[in-house]
Amino acid sequence: MVNQAQEGTSLVLYGGMLGMFFLAIAIVGFVLIYKKRLLRQKLAHQQQLLNSAVEIQDEERKRFAADLHDEIGGGISTILLSVSRLKKETAENEAVVTQSETIRKQLDCLLKKVREISYNIMPPTLEDFGLNEALSDLCYTINETGLLSVHYEWNGSEKRLKFSHELAIYRITKELITNTVKHAGAKMVSIQITTSDTNFKLLVKDDGNGFDQETIKKGAGLRNIYDRALILGAKLTISSHIGKGTSTTLDLKKHI
Repeated sequence: MVNQAQEGTSLVLYGGMLGMFFLAIAIVGFVLIYKKRLLRQKLAHQQQLLNSAVEIQDEERKRFAADLHDEIGGGISTILLSVSRLKKETAENEAVVTQSETIRKQLDCLLKKVREISYNIMPPTLEDFGLNEALSDLCYTINETGLLSVHYEWNGSEKRLKFSHELAIYRITKELITNTVKHAGAKMVSIQITTSDTNFKLLVKDDGNGFDQETIKKGAGLRNIYDRALILGAKLTISSHIGKGTSTTLDLKKHI
């Protein structure tokens, strides 16, 4: 009887310990799941705040670009007309004519720079006609400079993305081309976009010098590219080898 009672007590004790063990595991599991859920919510909230900040910045850029083009550009254009009128009215005064022509050339140059800055801040082609047209214009402009030969190709649907996404992709592409011109010593760049209802892929390849990915420091250009890809929620992969050029891939999942 005593042994049976002891065995019963031992079973109860072991059962209790086993129950406490499983309870402890359940509590730890619950805490871990809860922490993961909090982390996901925190990351989602941070992404939402980041997206909101980007949208506000884009609106500010849009407004600033419009003001720069309309107010500053318009003001310079008005001064140019006044200079041209002054030149006509004082045609007999050679010194004034010469000075007027000098001022006109300086204002022309300034107006061109203002419009270029305005376009870089917020390309009107991108807003009005979409990413494909904006990138086509960009590649045409670069080809015209003779600094680089750019081959551009768009495959798939031209259904527009969210404007903030198009702007980020445009700036990433431009930054990649700028880095190629400045550092790669390349003769040719290939830009290929493949898009469907669910995916968007950008591939930029050059035949330049390449670089050692283990030793190169991320300059402001590369940081901007990675930051914009992060904001997009896109996967960015840069592959480069010395003497074999650089290949950059941006993969973005579309939200349907």
